[in-house]
Amino acid sequence: MTEQHLSRRLQAVAELVPRVATLADIGSDHAYLPAYLLQQQVIQTAIAGEVRPGPLANAQREITKLGLQAVMQARLGDGLAVIEPADHVDVIVIAGMGGELITDILTDGQAKLANHPALLLQPNVDENRVRRWLMQHQYQITAEQLVEDSGHFYEMMRAEFTPVPATLSTMEINFGPYLLAAKSSTFQQKWHSRLQKSQAILTQLEASQSHPQAKITAMRRKVAAIQEVLNDNR
Repeated sequence: MTEQHLSRRLQAVAELVPRVATLADIGSDHAYLPAYLLQQQVIQTAIAGEVRPGPLANAQREITKLGLQAVMQARLGDGLAVIEPADHVDVIVIAGMGGELITDILTDGQAKLANHPALLLQPNVDENRVRRWLMQHQYQITAEQLVEDSGHFYEMMRAEFTPVPATLSTMEINFGPYLLAAKSSTFQQKWHSRLQKSQAILTQLEASQSHPQAKITAMRRKVAAIQEVLNDNR
């Protein structure tokens, strides 16, 4: 059997997946992640969900190539619609999409979360939107990772349902509770880069007469928040 290898981004996602029976990967991108997790015996069965026929065919080819037909199915459907009650899914992965799309998928598919599967989410942008959704739906973040891959920074988070409402501060929503606590060198690199870009935007806004004051105020707050995080070395 050919062994699957992952990008740095997907490897970081894989490291957050708990040892469970069944995983559903939504928007599976050739089924690379579930194939790897099956080969490593982290999971026992998998569903690779795709919303378009082309990516579905790619996933099916990968499953066949790796000889995983007995333990993984590729299914066509929108978001969590590919999951059936009989699947008894333990963890749902949604990776490589914008935060707004991820939260839309979760909101539209809330009926599929009735048994409270763990969620493993990797938004490419708008990570704060994802954390806010988790908090509002009683999902507590239990682990986070941040990696740099091909010039881009990626945040991934594992969340589990909690009967007690989970609460995050504004700083934790914006920067990630575990990432904020660790402040790794990658975290510093990401936010120094983001600070430079935000300061450049603020300079442009302040030099223009056409932008509303509300945008300038919001950008000043963003710059101040990043500076506070980077300067706080506790």
